[in-house]
Amino acid sequence: MGAGALASGIARLLHGRGVRVSEIVSRPAVKSAQKAARLAHEVHAEAKTLATASFACDVLWFAVPDAAIVGVAKALARRLSRCEVRPKVVLHASGARSSRDLAPLAALGMATGSAHPMMTFVAGPPPDLTGAYFALEGAPEAVRRARSLARLLGARSFVLAPENKTLYHALGAMLSPMLAAELEAAAALGRRAGIAPRDLSRLMRPIIERTVSNVLSKGAAKSFSGPLVRGDVATVEAHLKALSRLPEENVYRALGVYAVEKLPVRRRSEMKRLLISHPIASGGR
Repeated sequence: MGAGALASGIARLLHGRGVRVSEIVSRPAVKSAQKAARLAHEVHAEAKTLATASFACDVLWFAVPDAAIVGVAKALARRLSRCEVRPKVVLHASGARSSRDLAPLAALGMATGSAHPMMTFVAGPPPDLTGAYFALEGAPEAVRRARSLARLLGARSFVLAPENKTLYHALGAMLSPMLAAELEAAAALGRRAGIAPRDLSRLMRPIIERTVSNVLSKGAAKSFSGPLVRGDVATVEAHLKALSRLPEENVYRALGVYAVEKLPVRRRSEMKRLLISHPIASGGR
């Protein structure tokens, strides 16, 4: 169900591992139908809508926006209540929502669960999931089938309590989209400093990769460096002066305050007063 970046990635990866993808089900809107048709052609499936799909499959995997899961599940349950052939297992791919959103389908006797890959999916070729993790929850049969599919894709999996899914998903947001936002803020400062865009990514890559490697191997505390660690109040004050009224000031200040509270920082009290005393930027220049 779905033909967006996540649905496309999952379908392509499964097809590449020899799994038969029989139908790509999308909304009937023109753009959705066109995306579904392109994806279906690529994975040797049929492009269908909720009204035309047969759903004669072992596993049906929802990869639709979180806000749409409950409505689609209700509509699908109404459709399948009149059908003799039904999927054995229904999964959704949301990291924030639990399998309870699929309750109308569970009431019809299908095993329901959720299987969320901790990976970023964007337009273009799908990511390699080798070594990545899927968070699973739901009925035992749904979890078993999801674990088998994850293993087929080279991924690992673990069972997550439904009540912990929102925090788990917030973790994912901070690991990828918010990290991308922080790096864009950093890149904006590079552009403001006069570094040519063609050179900026080459400048950023070594320090980013080294920092991530350090954090993953040593932990954040032993990977933390720079003026906060040294207690260099004058340098931080100069940073804030240069950032004044720029939107990037908000990012710098928020991360700085968190670092002062959680990581090894010298002259902690002075740093915290300095970081908190600067007003939130109201815009950019």
